[in-house]
Amino acid sequence: ATPHSPARVPLRAMSASVDVALDAPARALIAHPCALDADARSRFVAVTNALTRANVVVAIDYIPDTKRARAHTLFTLPDAAAAFDIDGIDDGHGDALFAIAYEDVGCETTRRRGCGVARVASEEASGTGTFDVLRVRDDNHGASGADDDDAKAFETVKCARFHASRGTLMTVDEFKARAWTRTETGYRATTSMVTRRDSSRSMTIGGMNTIQDGVASGSWDPNDSEVFACGIDADVAVFDVRSGDRAQTIVKAHAPQTRDVKYNPNVAHEIMTCGDDGLVKIWDTRAHAQAMKIIPGHDHWIWRCAYNPVYDALFLTASSDGGVRLWSDDTKSSHQRDRSSASRSAVRLVTKRSNERSISAHSCAWSAVDPWTYASINASGVVSICDVPREEKYRILL
Repeated sequence: ATPHSPARVPLRAMSASVDVALDAPARALIAHPCALDADARSRFVAVTNALTRANVVVAIDYIPDTKRARAHTLFTLPDAAAAFDIDGIDDGHGDALFAIAYEDVGCETTRRRGCGVARVASEEASGTGTFDVLRVRDDNHGASGADDDDAKAFETVKCARFHASRGTLMTVDEFKARAWTRTETGYRATTSMVTRRDSSRSMTIGGMNTIQDGVASGSWDPNDSEVFACGIDADVAVFDVRSGDRAQTIVKAHAPQTRDVKYNPNVAHEIMTCGDDGLVKIWDTRAHAQAMKIIPGHDHWIWRCAYNPVYDALFLTASSDGGVRLWSDDTKSSHQRDRSSASRSAVRLVTKRSNERSISAHSCAWSAVDPWTYASINASGVVSICDVPREEKYRILL
């Protein structure tokens, strides 16, 4: 595959959005994992990343019919915890569980990270809940008897992702990928896999409060509950919890860093990746010598990408160039399926949105209840909520 320019079609250069300011820096955003009792609300969840005050998990509710959004605090994190990653699941009993990776900004001499699970009521909350800090444990000696090197390795944790149906939590640090299961006394790491074949730590270490270490974001395979993939340096690493080892590697998927890996929710063996080269790539994990598609996405590195959970022809990218872009892969659109292979090669840029000062857009997510609504968040803590243009809906549905 070779890079190609997106097809030139009429483009909404600046899509309309509803913006909500969190009044604090932020890096992470997801769709709320629980079904809501209210009317057709899309709820997104963000977590702040301030250095000098308490950070909070915030819910942002959006109703498309009124084009209005409001934010309220769900949970306050422990002191000195500046969050940079979040994921969530419905616990099946009316509460939401949020896995939050954070940096200890109270530690001035070394970078120390951690991960915890917050339990929060799925509906309106007053900022209360519980927070269970994950600790590396030794089966023979308990948490206090765990190997010191292993505990220190976990202090480099960068990625935390729940499996949507099983509830297994995967964390990836600079040394190990760990699968955690929930027990009566908290979460326990039941499987650990070496992050790198040579057991070395990335030499690409950024400054305090950055996300520039070699471990990046990832996702579970929706068609195989034991498989997880994420970016490790320039590569894509695929871990198999059953074997407790790395199952495969896509070498040098992006240069110098692969930032995100997402499985297609509707197409088995397909993943989307993005990275510091400003490219989006689509891969078949069964034959990954080269990408199936390479899309020049942005002018700077791309932090996150996201498939639409229903209509996978649509996907999002969020970049440090300040842009959030909505794309359409006409290969997967119903109106393109019977056309010639030449016409099916286009990936179209549908809309793009940039903030005035080109503040880095760190994350993007689709609504869990409305496939035509999505949101993004920039480093200043502004959440922007957008709707897919009506004409694009018609292209997909008709």
